[in-house]
Amino acid sequence: MMIKSIYLSPSTQEKNVGVGNYGTEEYRMNLICDMLQKILEENNIIVYRNRPEWNLQKVVDDSNEKCPDIHLALHSNACNGTARGCEVFCHRFGGEGNKLAELIYLELERITPTKDREIKEGYNFFGKGKNLYELANTKTPSVLVEVAFHDNPQDAEWIINDMKNIADTIAKAVLKHFDIVPAEKDTKIDEAVKILQDKGIIDSPDYWIQNAVKGKMINGEYAAIFIERIAALFLNRP
Repeated sequence: MMIKSIYLSPSTQEKNVGVGNYGTEEYRMNLICDMLQKILEENNIIVYRNRPEWNLQKVVDDSNEKCPDIHLALHSNACNGTARGCEVFCHRFGGEGNKLAELIYLELERITPTKDREIKEGYNFFGKGKNLYELANTKTPSVLVEVAFHDNPQDAEWIINDMKNIADTIAKAVLKHFDIVPAEKDTKIDEAVKILQDKGIIDSPDYWIQNAVKGKMINGEYAAIFIERIAALFLNRP
């Protein structure tokens, strides 16, 4: 089987700030893409990726230079503070991009907490001749995912709390698109993290699942909190 490749393009929109503790669209989408990239690489997919400081033209040029099998842009949406739900864009209906968009939308629709907003064309999206730039100018089949609305409190909270689930779900759709059977996963870390979360020892399960692996450095602040909470358990024992 031929090795497949994907270009991940998380939002570079650092000025789009969500409500509450959401942070910026750029920050949040890069966190999800970190998780997504890990899953895809575990399944032997070559992953290319943009950089947060690039403008959109640089992202498109880099993708076209890499020539991946598919290009996937990941964003969170904004409107009027009340709009909710996921929507997925392809450039035009009927091609490979449309097929991937359908797979992603179908999977995301199963986990979103509200009614979603369908699959849409980026072609003429802003009016005649005014397309979604990234979809219109990448040479490979491309999809742009708007996960949910970061200016809506409920959607923003859902994204924050379900980043790992969102990454898993998008990865599932990509693997289906490539006809790849997911590699068996060692769930021991996931199970251990869940126990520690239930005990109140950690409150950032996604961070520990991603970083508690051989060869990775743990953030010193996280490690200090972890040690302090473990020590507190022993100190409180009768």
